[in-house]
Amino acid sequence: MIVGKDVAKVAGTAEGCTFKNEAYEATIGNTTFTIYDTTGLNEGDQGRVPHWEAIRGLYTLIRQLSGVSLLVCCMRGRVRDNTTFNWLLFNKVICGEKVPIIAVVTGLETYGDPDDWWREEANQNAFKKNRMGPKDVGCVVSYQGRRGEFSEIYAKSQTKVRDLIMENYLREPWSEEKEEWFAHIYHNIFITRLCFLSCNRLDYSAKMRSLISELIKVSDMEKEDAEKLEAALLTAEKEFRKGY
Repeated sequence: MIVGKDVAKVAGTAEGCTFKNEAYEATIGNTTFTIYDTTGLNEGDQGRVPHWEAIRGLYTLIRQLSGVSLLVCCMRGRVRDNTTFNWLLFNKVICGEKVPIIAVVTGLETYGDPDDWWREEANQNAFKKNRMGPKDVGCVVSYQGRRGEFSEIYAKSQTKVRDLIMENYLREPWSEEKEEWFAHIYHNIFITRLCFLSCNRLDYSAKMRSLISELIKVSDMEKEDAEKLEAALLTAEKEFRKGY
């Protein structure tokens, strides 16, 4: 919808695909964006996906990024547990709440006016209950229909999403030096208890080191990349120790 042509694969599988992401170029008006289509964690993934896969995906993603201008949380019809998890993960843990975030709600074909979804008090309360404070919300139809029955509302939705991006993105992308960024993420994961059960700092540090050692061992990571990852972890550990 944003790019204006079919470029992304769509999958309805519940299989774990933690942090797998694809990059696409999109031009809105006279501005060109690189959009990272990132899966995050689907419901149930935390019990099936090895944590080192999450670490590898996360580290790969932040190495690809020179900066972040906007987070777009896509959700279908209602706030689910994994929506809240991914909101916290990307907004707070990865970007330190320093990047604007908007919500795009899809799957609203049954509404005469998709914006009626946001007018329902229960849906607004669901955001508040889960401490999700989007800078803006776009209620859309992202499916044209088998016979094009939703093509008119789809076109309006396309314009709506593009306008939301133009209105909310940072003109100067937020960025951090890679090792410092990884250190902050390392710290935030512990603070939020997001990816691990509650444990003390020493247990957490040992667990992280074990996970990254496992990642390096079982993956096809190049030696140079492994050394960079280990250096980033060491930097993160030093920063982490300062606060405890």
